Amino acid sequence: MFVIPANFIGNFKIGDNIVFNMNIVSALYQSKNSLEPDERNLLVKPIVTTLASICEAILYDFNFRINRHTIEGIPSLSDRVISAIRTKEYDEFEQLIACSKKHDFFEPTSAAFYDDLHKMRKIRNRIHIQNKKHDTPPDEHDLFSDAILRLAERCTEKIIRVMANKYPRSKTARGYVADLHIPWSEHFPGT
Repeated sequence: MFVIPANFIGNFKIGDNIVFNMNIVSALYQSKNSLEPDERNLLVKPIVTTLASICEAILYDFNFRINRHTIEGIPSLSDRVISAIRTKEYDEFEQLIACSKKHDFFEPTSAAFYDDLHKMRKIRNRIHIQNKKHDTPPDEHDLFSDAILRLAERCTEKIIRVMANKYPRSKTARGYVADLHIPWSEHFPGT
């Protein structure tokens, strides 16, 4: 477990909910680790779907900051980018990922990162058991694997780290949201 400050949150209630959901993820990891090895896969689906929802909330909150925090601003974004984003409303995960990619919020990350976010978004939509879009694999026990869990961890950690390091709020606007306790081993130590 490690900690990243939630110094980037614009809407404190969204921040509180992100912290709450990260605590859910921590509890799921504790439960997962207490299960027999052949049962641990049972908790991958709720962990991955919750991590995807956390990523979506962070991107939504960042868009909220861009649109609503006009006085504070976001110094690391150009006026051109801010103006372009303010002309549209991004409220769906797919749109938020596309906006992030278009304006390269997570540079110098390759396009593969955004592809991974889209993959995570599609997997999160498998919360619907009936799989009406007939995505593969059809069996959820094959989809929700350790590899997918690691992908979700990496995406979530990358988003949180970049937001905390590149897009922090002013010092006077921090401290209203608890730090984020990340329940897995670091994928990007030292960043």
